[in-house]
Amino acid sequence: MGTSGAKPGSKPERERLRHQLLAGGSSPERIAAEMAGRWLFNPRQAWRYTHGLSQTAVAARCNDLLGDPRAPMTGKRISEYEAWPQRGIRPTIHVLALLARVYGTVPRALLGEDELPLLPEPERLVLDQLPLGEAPAPGPGPLDAAAVRAAAHASGAHAELAEVTEVGAITLEQLDHDVVQLARTAILTQPAEIFGELVRVRDRVFQLLRRRAHPAQQSHLYLLAGQTCGLLASASMELGCYGAAAEQSRAAWVYAEIIGHNGLKAWLRGTQALIAFWSGDPHEAAHLAKAGREHLRHGTGFVRLCNIESRAWAYLGDVRETQAVITMGHRAREQPTEPDDLHDLVGGEFGFDEARQAFCNAGAWVQVGRPVLAIEAAERALRTYATDAERNRRYGGEPSTRLEMTDGYLAIRELDAADDALEPVISTPATAGVAHLSTRLSDICATLDTAPYRNSREARELAERIRAHPVLTSR
Repeated sequence: MGTSGAKPGSKPERERLRHQLLAGGSSPERIAAEMAGRWLFNPRQAWRYTHGLSQTAVAARCNDLLGDPRAPMTGKRISEYEAWPQRGIRPTIHVLALLARVYGTVPRALLGEDELPLLPEPERLVLDQLPLGEAPAPGPGPLDAAAVRAAAHASGAHAELAEVTEVGAITLEQLDHDVVQLARTAILTQPAEIFGELVRVRDRVFQLLRRRAHPAQQSHLYLLAGQTCGLLASASMELGCYGAAAEQSRAAWVYAEIIGHNGLKAWLRGTQALIAFWSGDPHEAAHLAKAGREHLRHGTGFVRLCNIESRAWAYLGDVRETQAVITMGHRAREQPTEPDDLHDLVGGEFGFDEARQAFCNAGAWVQVGRPVLAIEAAERALRTYATDAERNRRYGGEPSTRLEMTDGYLAIRELDAADDALEPVISTPATAGVAHLSTRLSDICATLDTAPYRNSREARELAERIRAHPVLTSR
């Protein structure tokens, strides 16, 4: 028994063996095999010890070979590759090829016989085509035909691996269809009815992102991930879960950033502005909506951002900014542009039609004390809703517009007109799912309880009918 106290395979023992074998003329293959056999190192550990390198030093050499200034390889990552398969991370063919260049061997030499079956079949097929013995770098002098053929075979093997994908075109086509249908259904129904399906499609996209895919397919999946998380952000906001909505929107933003999709980034900034607005932060809402215009300077998406921003400025009482962005939105609507792949071609929750624009205008004008302009805008919205096909109507669009119109009529003391505008909303329990309905109806009741309506019998009767609506009686 030794007296050094060092455990078997410790660095002093490894270095002593390495120098003895090198002095005796042993090859690196012989040294790696001896280390693996004597101390049960796996091949990746044995080859590193053969060269007397630390994990950090191996990572540095890998990064030098890659020529990547971001230095993607780290000592910790080398440790994880060496710990596999008991734990850690499985090295891919590309990683094995990179390590093989560092150690002066071939990728197959870095896998044990018990590890090879754990590789995906496409990677095993590539390994089978690669040389099994030592792969010295070509030296100076004329090349023979065998070396040229070997280089060609290596290129072909790598190309074959690059061609392999675990994401099919039909799968992506189906997911595109699912997202389009969900985006269009989202404006026709309550969010609770489609929330589960949104989660299912998103999770399917996440599963596919863990598979091998071509760069174009991966970008496609990131777009789908951004769209589904964005739709979940919108649904969460409609359900009043603003923290969850903000988190979903931040996740969607990451995917939009990865693929550089300006349309999705613009839509997400608008959605984040809405979340901030309904969370009680109109300053942040205005800032986010304005920031969104940096990503999209025309078309439907730009119009949407202008109108979201107008609601925020109106809430803050800034008439000048409110009018400026409303005008900007109308000018943008009038300018001919190419259809946007998200706002126009997918549409639905990602879209923003003229009825929605007029509704937003009505809400902004009411807020800044311009009731006549608000009523005119609400009338435009209702006319548009009346002519649209039923399948294109936004869920809650007409009731929400009537609420803004009611506020406008009350502001100019036209109680009968306000009653007529509000009657379709309060006469049916079907409107109970309209976002913020209870808050808006309570606000109208508060208005009717103050001058000049406080002593009006008609105002009291209208307030009583409002309070009888299920959305208020169930609280």
